[in-house]
Amino acid sequence: MVDDITTIKGIEQGRAKFAYDCVEKAKNDKKYKGHIKKIPVYITTNGLGATLAFIFGKDDTYKTIYSHIESWLREDQKKLIELSGQKKLVEEITNIDSPQYRAITIEVLAFVNWLRRFADGLIEGEDEGNQ
Repeated sequence: MVDDITTIKGIEQGRAKFAYDCVEKAKNDKKYKGHIKKIPVYITTNGLGATLAFIFGKDDTYKTIYSHIESWLREDQKKLIELSGQKKLVEEITNIDSPQYRAITIEVLAFVNWLRRFADGLIEGEDEGNQ
């Protein structure tokens, strides 16, 4: 039981640290704060695959968010999806089974939640990307 709690705490801390580093790099992008707040709604409404396809083809801020998500899934010690070499997340997400898709969706939502929290704290001003 204690090992499970320690593992969960370690995973959450790793996720938070990675998210902090991502937002720290993007903190001069005023659209980031507004855009990142929309991502969980997009995922729960449209699904992870559709959301990734949407943000993959959008403006630079959304591409930054996509890059953060993809980088986290490459780094995540749970290795929910194999993204070796030049494989893109948006391609691989269409080739996985339903249980794996759900697990990745849960992980991405948890990671995006950290991105959102840090964006609220680190990025000045209102949600300027909220138009």
